[in-house]
Amino acid sequence: MTPDLEDRPLPRGRFDIWLAMGSAMVLGLMMLFVFAGVVMRYAFNAPILGANEVLELASVAVVMLAIPYCTVEDGHVRIDLLDGALGRLGRWITEILYRVVGVAVLFFVTRSYFDRTLDAWAYADTTNLLRIPIWPFYGLVLIGMGLFAAILALQMLRMILRPGPIR
Repeated sequence: MTPDLEDRPLPRGRFDIWLAMGSAMVLGLMMLFVFAGVVMRYAFNAPILGANEVLELASVAVVMLAIPYCTVEDGHVRIDLLDGALGRLGRWITEILYRVVGVAVLFFVTRSYFDRTLDAWAYADTTNLLRIPIWPFYGLVLIGMGLFAAILALQMLRMILRPGPIR
């Protein structure tokens, strides 16, 4: 299980909550868009041109805007088969290792997306059909993954400096 992160690494009234609300709004708009697409296709035989592109890009926004909130709230899916056998210290070490590996992997992901964002902007990359610029969505991945890494690093630092109870 996860250590008690009762005092979260970011203050209440947090930026991650605003991002999560943005994610929820985009998800709601996606649902309306899909509904409209189904009605247009089957009722009027007039599908929405480029609907798949719009939904793909909106999916990026939904996930990347929600990741920081999910991380702060410790909402990521985990398998805790060995927690009972590891004991408190073993679980604490596992949580630290999870965060170390996560920060390391996310460092490379953010570096990669930083370069991709700049390249997409420099070359004016767009989607195939609707010609929607791609760089803002690469930027969302960069921001989402960067915040994910920063939150994991802050949680790890807090766990090391002020070890608390492990559930």
